[in-house]
Amino acid sequence: MFAVIDSGTTNSRIYLVDEDGTVRASASKMVGVRDTSITGSRDALRNGLKALFYDSLKQMHFPPDAVRFCIASGMITSEIGLIDLPHLVAPAGLEELSAGIYRSTDPAVLPVPCPVYFIRGIRNAYPVDAGIRELCEIDFMRGEEVQCIGILERLRPKLPCTIVVLSSHTKMICCDANGRITASKTTLSGQIREALTSATMIGKSLKDGPEDRTHGYSKEEIMETAYSCVEREGVIRVFLMPRFMQVLMKTDAEERQLFTDSAIAADDMKAFRAMRENGCLAAPIILFGHAARCDIYRYLLRNKLQIDGEIVCISDQDTIGHLTVDGAIAVAKKIIERENARCSE
Repeated sequence: MFAVIDSGTTNSRIYLVDEDGTVRASASKMVGVRDTSITGSRDALRNGLKALFYDSLKQMHFPPDAVRFCIASGMITSEIGLIDLPHLVAPAGLEELSAGIYRSTDPAVLPVPCPVYFIRGIRNAYPVDAGIRELCEIDFMRGEEVQCIGILERLRPKLPCTIVVLSSHTKMICCDANGRITASKTTLSGQIREALTSATMIGKSLKDGPEDRTHGYSKEEIMETAYSCVEREGVIRVFLMPRFMQVLMKTDAEERQLFTDSAIAADDMKAFRAMRENGCLAAPIILFGHAARCDIYRYLLRNKLQIDGEIVCISDQDTIGHLTVDGAIAVAKKIIERENARCSE
């Protein structure tokens, strides 16, 4: 049996998985890399994950030596995680991720009675000494690479394909005919939406309601208008428009939220175009995230970028939550294969 550690910004979860890939138990705790960022110390994260490890074992009455190893990915391998590891350089897929594992038995990293395998993130293939003129080509990921492997394992899509993460970021990830990640491009879309809601006067316009609708605009009309406004006047001015819609027009909060989300997605289309110019926007395109965001991006990709290939949306939260587990299991199986091969030599 092995343990999958899924440690995020504020929450962490551990899954106990048998060698057939079946999840036997899981436990969660409110601890993450945010604690390191706030305190400047890894102690809260380290101690929280240690407690979580033993809690998951107690749940099933397993002894500590029942776990052969732990496997971890994401921001846990960054400077605010448990250990700061260099990224792998694209192209990289399942073989490269499993071969690039960092193995630790140091209790100062994580005090558990088994080795911990850390999966490295992936960065674009730009020169180490890249200058500011190459800035648009620079991108990286920590965690999404494992989610991508999970999608490829679960869906078995036609390759090459493009995987799009719609969460606190929009991350566009190119996968080649061999299932390797070749490049990514990231925007701050989700965090911008959160900032507009919580830290600007526009937040009031996105929260208030319900109100009387004079026109009852269709979803398509709102998305088209938001896209047109962004193309014509820029997204910074467009972010002010929900205020106009509330004070000077008869709209409700639902319409203004859709307009705002559509404006953010419209601006993201520029990054999608840049990916296509670099030969990195292959269909099928697999979107995963909140259903409403997936619908907007699918509409704009189809109608503004004229993507005529398959566009798949994954919005079920249980499915999304298990993508990291699915990917980590695939990497773990490769590790087990290597260890068994060495033992038989």
